Amino acid sequence: MKSISSLEPWLQPYAAYLLRLYPPAIVTSTFRSYTEQLELYRNRSSNPYPVAPPGLSYHQYGRAFDISAPTWALLQLGMIWNSIGGTWSPTDPIHFQA
Repeated sequence: MKSISSLEPWLQPYAAYLLRLYPPAIVTSTFRSYTEQLELYRNRSSNPYPVAPPGLSYHQYGRAFDISAPTWALLQLGMIWNSIGGTWSPTDPIHFQA
């Protein structure tokens, strides 16, 4: 499990708020180095979710996090995230960014 403490400080309270809405949710990814993003990108064909190339992922800037939760919870959390100014899409339901 990853910690939201590796997100940009201004984003942490918003991420914490979202996670409090569904306590069983687990953060699985936050900040990624260039090397980590490159490795994910190279193996993107085996990933069920979209993977941005290095330099284009908000994870590399501490402005994105991924959550593991049931699909119904991700949909609800995503709609809430969008309503408070974040960016979320059902095409990448685990990914929340700002």
